[in-house]
Amino acid sequence: MRLVSMNAGSQQLYSELLEYSRPTLKEFLKNFPLYPGQLSWDEEMNSSCISLMYDSQRHQNSFLPRQDFWPSIQGLKVSCTSCWKFYLNPRNNSIKYLDIRLGKNFEQVFMGFLKSRGLETTRGDVERKNYPDILVLGRNDQPACYLELKYLTAPFVKIFQFVAGRECYEGSTTIDTGAKILSQRKIVENEITVPVFYVYWLDYPCIKGVFHMESSKVYEYIDSVQGTEWVRKERTGDSVTTTQGKLKIAQLNKAYLPLLYMGNFKELFNKIQQTVSDKS
Repeated sequence: MRLVSMNAGSQQLYSELLEYSRPTLKEFLKNFPLYPGQLSWDEEMNSSCISLMYDSQRHQNSFLPRQDFWPSIQGLKVSCTSCWKFYLNPRNNSIKYLDIRLGKNFEQVFMGFLKSRGLETTRGDVERKNYPDILVLGRNDQPACYLELKYLTAPFVKIFQFVAGRECYEGSTTIDTGAKILSQRKIVENEITVPVFYVYWLDYPCIKGVFHMESSKVYEYIDSVQGTEWVRKERTGDSVTTTQGKLKIAQLNKAYLPLLYMGNFKELFNKIQQTVSDKS
C-alpha cells in the first residue's frame, strides 16, 4: 500500500512540472543515454521513497542506509541494483558545451513552468556574469528573488566510501566549490538584496522532486566542510587547449549539500510567491 506523504503538495507540483516539461526535454535528450524511469514518476515506489527517505528523516543528522528501506519500499531493492549497474559503468567524456546547453534547457522549462503558474521570470545571468540563473520579478519588473537551478539524475552511489556518514540518496546534491561559486557568493552577499535560492531538480531512480536551500545556508555548509568534500578525477573534455596552453573549463572540487536539510517544492513555491507579494 502506498504511503501518504507529508510532501503531497510538492509531489503534485512535481507531477505538473513533469507534464509541462517532458515533451521538450525528451526531444532534447533523445540522443542522451537515459536511465529507465528518467523524467517519469512511479506513484508506488517514488512516493514511498519521499515519505520514508526524505519526509520522515528531515533535519536529522543520522539517517538510515538505503538498504534498510528495501523491506518497506516495494521495488527499491531492484531499483538500487539497476541504478548501481547503470551509474557505475564508465561514463561518457565530459563535453562541456553540451552540459551547459543541457542546463540551459532545464532552466528554460523551469522558467516556463513558473510562468504558467503566474510567476514572471527572466534569465538572471544574461547581462551580469555569475549572477544566479533565474530572476523572478515582482511589481514593475523589480527583482523579487533569484534561483540557481541544477538538474541531477546521477546519484553518487559510492559516496559512503569517500565521505563518512553520507548516503547516495541524501548526499548526492552536488555543488561545485571552485572559482564560480566564490565569485557568485560575493555577488549574492554584496550586490543582491533579495532572497537567493539554490534549487535542485532531482531525478534519481528513488528520490524525485524539486528541493531548495537558501543561499546563506549553502555557504554556511560549504564553510563547514572547508570548501571541498570530494575532488573528481579529471577526464577528457574537462580542459581545452588554447594558445596559452591547457585551460581547465570544468569544476572538479565538490561539496554535497544535505538533502534532508533542504525544503521541498511546495515550500519553495510558497517562498517565491511571498517574495513577489512583498514587492507588490
